[in-house]
Amino acid sequence: MKKLYPFVLINIFISSIIAIRFFLVPEASFHWSAMVFSIFAVLGHFFSAYLLLLIICTPLLLLKQFIRNIILAILFSFFQIGLYIDTIVFEQYRFHINQSVLSMVFSGQIVDFSMLTYLLMLVLIVISFCAEYFILYFVNNKLVLSQKKSRIILLSTIFLFSSFLISHVVHMIAFYYAYSPIMAVKEYIPLYRPFTSKKIMSFFDEKGQRKVVYNKDNSNASVYYPKNPLVINPDNNKPKNIMFIVLDSWRYDTFSEEISPNTFRFVKQNNGVVFDNHYSTGNATRTGIFGLFYGIPGTYWDAFLRNSIPSLFITTLQKENYNIGIFTSAKVSAPEFDRTVFVTIKNLRISSKDGSASSRDKQITDDWLAWYKTRDASKPTFSFLFYDAPHAYDFPADSLVKFKPIGDLNYMTLNNDTDPLPIFNRYKQSVYYDDSLLQNVYDELVKSNSLEDTIVVITGDHSQEMNDNKLGFWGHNGNYTDAQTKVPFIIIGGKELEKIKGNSRKLTSHEDVVPTLMKHYLYVKNDISDYSTGYDLFSSIVDRNWLLMSNYSSYAVKTSSNIYLVNRLGISHHMDLHNREINETPNYQYIYEAMNHMRYFFQPEKNSLSNKLD
Repeated sequence: MKKLYPFVLINIFISSIIAIRFFLVPEASFHWSAMVFSIFAVLGHFFSAYLLLLIICTPLLLLKQFIRNIILAILFSFFQIGLYIDTIVFEQYRFHINQSVLSMVFSGQIVDFSMLTYLLMLVLIVISFCAEYFILYFVNNKLVLSQKKSRIILLSTIFLFSSFLISHVVHMIAFYYAYSPIMAVKEYIPLYRPFTSKKIMSFFDEKGQRKVVYNKDNSNASVYYPKNPLVINPDNNKPKNIMFIVLDSWRYDTFSEEISPNTFRFVKQNNGVVFDNHYSTGNATRTGIFGLFYGIPGTYWDAFLRNSIPSLFITTLQKENYNIGIFTSAKVSAPEFDRTVFVTIKNLRISSKDGSASSRDKQITDDWLAWYKTRDASKPTFSFLFYDAPHAYDFPADSLVKFKPIGDLNYMTLNNDTDPLPIFNRYKQSVYYDDSLLQNVYDELVKSNSLEDTIVVITGDHSQEMNDNKLGFWGHNGNYTDAQTKVPFIIIGGKELEKIKGNSRKLTSHEDVVPTLMKHYLYVKNDISDYSTGYDLFSSIVDRNWLLMSNYSSYAVKTSSNIYLVNRLGISHHMDLHNREINETPNYQYIYEAMNHMRYFFQPEKNSLSNKLD
C-alpha cells in the first residue's frame, strides 16, 4: 500500500498536466483569478478522483505483484487515455465525453474511422500501458522511501487535500456572489461538481448583501450569444405589447372548458391559436423558463448562470424602451433567474410576500393590476405573470370545491399503488383557482383597450405527472414523457395570427417563442440562427424530427416514438414514450443534430444548424 500511494500521486500530476489542454481550447480567455483557481481545482479534483480509484484497487494487493502490476497499468492507462480523448471531444463540442458520445461515434452512423486512426489509437494504448507499467516497476523496485521522500509525499498530500478544500470553498463564495471568472472554470474540468450552499453563505451574510455581478462584456464567457450583433427595428416600426402568462406545472390536458373555463373562453372569444403538440424545453422550472426566454436549449443554463448572461429577448425589450413588469409568485432567485433571464432589470421584484402559493398568486395578480393601470401608456409594455398554485396543489381553504373526491398531498406516502384521482382533483382545483384570478387580468386587458395591441402567450413551464406511466413517478423532474413535458400553449393577439395556424398541430417547443416574437414583433433583422435554435412559428415547420429537453442534471432527445436520455453520469438510456427501456438502436443522426444544438453557442464561428430556422 505504501508503494501504491506514490504511484497514485504520480498519476495525479500526469492527469493534471493533460488537463491543461482543456484550458487551451480556441477562444478561451481567463481572468488571473480563474487561472489561479483552476490550479487548485484541477489538483484537488484529481486528488479526490484518484483516491476513489485507489480504494477500488485495494483488493488487488492480495494478488501477485506481476499480475497486480498488469491490472493496475491497464486501469490507470485507461484512465489517462480517456482523459486525453476527452480533451479532444471538449475541443470539438465544448462538453465532455459520455456514453452517448461513445455510442454515437461507434455506431457507424455518424463517424467512420480510417485505418490510420485505429493504428494511432493502438500506439497510444501501448505507450500508455508501458509508461504506467514502468512507473509501477520503478516505484516497487527502485524507490526507497527515505525520511526525506516520505516528507515529500506527506507535503504533497497536504497540498493536494488543501487544494481540494480551497477550490470548493472558493467556488461556494464565487457562486453566492455570482463571480463569473471563477464559476466559468467548472465547465472545463470533467465530472467536476464544486460545492455550493446558499444556506452556509447566508449565515455569514445576515444582512443579505449578496450582489449580482453583471459583466456587460462577458469577457470571461466561452459563450457566443448572439453570433452577430442584433439589428433591432431599423425601420422604427411600432412594437406591440407582449404578455407571458405562465402556470407552474401546468398539464396540457387541464386547459379545458371544465378546468380552466375563463382562459378557455378568453382564447375562444379572441381567436387565439391553440397548439396541440407543444413541449417545454425541460421537465423542471429552470430549463422550462430558460428555453421560453432564450429560445435555446436548457443545457446552456450552467454556462449562462456562471457568466450572468441575460436573455436577448429581455435586453431587446429594454433597448426598445418597454415598460417591463415581472410578477412571480415564487422567488425569482430560486432558480436564479435574477442572475440569468432578468439580470439586467434594475429593482427587480424578487418575490411575493410569504404565504401559501394561492395567496401569493392573488398578490401577483393584484400587483400587476395596480402596475398596469399606472404604467406609462405611451410606451410598449411587457408583462410576465408566473403563477405557482398548480405546482403546490394549492387553493384557498374557503374555495368551493368543484372536483371531488379531493385528497391531501403527501409525497412521503406516494407510490405506484396510490390512487391518483383525489390528488389529481386537488391539482385541478388549483388550476381552476388560478384561472379565476386570470379573469381579472383578461378583464383589464379588455377594459384598457390594450388587448388588440397585445400579444398574449399562455403556457406552462413544464407539466406535472400523476403516475400516468404507472412507474411511480409523481410531479416533475423525473422523466421526459408527455406527462412531465407537454404543456398548453396558446397565442392571442390579432388577425395576423391566422398565418401560424398551420403549425398548431406540428411539433413545437418553448424554443420557438423568442425567435417568433423577436422577428415579427420586435423587428430584429438578423437570421434567427444568430440568437436561437428554435423555429419561426409564422413559417411552416418542416423536418422537425426531435426535440431537445433537459433538467438540472440530464438531457433527452425526444422523437415521435422514443426518448433517448443521458443522465448526470453520462449514461444513456433508450426508452419508449412511457419511459420503459427498449432494445433498439437509436437514430444517432438525430442525437448528433441535438448535440450540434448543445454546442452551437460555444463555438465562435457560425456553423449551420441541422434545423431549418428561417
